[in-house]
Amino acid sequence: MWKHAGIPAHALFFAFEKYSDGFYGHSQEALEKFNATGQCVYFVTLVILQWGNLLSVRNKRLSIFQADPISAKRRNPWLFLGALIAFVIAIFVTEVPGIQRLFKTASVPIEFWLIPLPLALGILAMDESRKLLVRSFPKGSLAGFAW
Repeated sequence: MWKHAGIPAHALFFAFEKYSDGFYGHSQEALEKFNATGQCVYFVTLVILQWGNLLSVRNKRLSIFQADPISAKRRNPWLFLGALIAFVIAIFVTEVPGIQRLFKTASVPIEFWLIPLPLALGILAMDESRKLLVRSFPKGSLAGFAW
């Protein structure tokens, strides 16, 4: 919000009825557009972060390299198809003008499509670290509550 609208985050906390026409010099229509864009950024972020989650929860103990999602033995083609469909739906809902009017969504700037990618990799890296610790210390406390 602050970069595209010039509205700092602290101004939005408990704004309630102040978030109306004239807020930081913006019209009501502009504020509604900023709000729709923010909601769509959140939606796109959730879709992309679920990729990291999806790849990390495929197996309790084996690494993604040991339980290769592409090899024939452990392959699940629906996994990647589902991720692709979710991505296409996110693009469809946020970028197609007729659908934008129907759902009152807005286009997501390209930077907000890219920022969640390292975060999704971070989810995968954290879970891979957990799996490594569980494999290294199978009787440890982490293995006991690691699902």
